[in-house]
Amino acid sequence: MRLKVERGGEGLHPSEAVVTIRTRGGEEEVVVDPRSIENDSLNVGWPVGREGNYFLVELPRPTSGGHKRVWVEKGELIPDIPERAIA
Repeated sequence: MRLKVERGGEGLHPSEAVVTIRTRGGEEEVVVDPRSIENDSLNVGWPVGREGNYFLVELPRPTSGGHKRVWVEKGELIPDIPERAIA
């Protein structure tokens, strides 16, 4: 499963990029390896929880607010296996 992101710029180190993700609580920033960004998305694996139209995903690194898992709307997720749909 992939999560849509927006590039926000470079991190403190040349091998870092800052991306913004839309969560249920608002936008969050995450510093990631730029090579992990593909087609404006990050690999987050399969969601670990669900509440209505929101899915709990585990991020590759904590957000600037310290969250390792965040709730995102279903539309922010992209299945990486076309045959597998989000329930």
